Amino acid sequence: MAMANNKTQCFTCKQEKITYPCKGCSKEFCFTDLAEHKQILNDELHHITNEYNEFKQIINKQKQNPQIHSLIKQIDEWETNSIEIVQQKAQECRKFVLESSETCINDIEMNLRILFLFINYLFKFIIFVGDMM
Repeated sequence: MAMANNKTQCFTCKQEKITYPCKGCSKEFCFTDLAEHKQILNDELHHITNEYNEFKQIINKQKQNPQIHSLIKQIDEWETNSIEIVQQKAQECRKFVLESSETCINDIEMNLRILFLFINYLFKFIIFVGDMM
């Protein structure tokens, strides 16, 4: 009675051996290489799980404290810069108004003095003309 040849080539060692299929990648491995392949997949799964957990922690921190988010920090910086610019412009406007009002008041005072001198002159002139008549 002849025995059937159930050997196929192992994906890793490339030798003709009895192989077992990996359902995840559909490749055939000998018993030794299948155990190693399983360990590699297990290590990769642990790595992915760890990255998932780290990412989940970052997301949870973002939920608890949105100030950490870089966009919020950029908005905060924009806000601070904008406030500083507005305060600087407001100070410049105050200075301009004070200087302008001071100039305006000085002009009014000068014109009032001239008007007073002119009225005083007219009053004296009227008295002088009245005395001449």
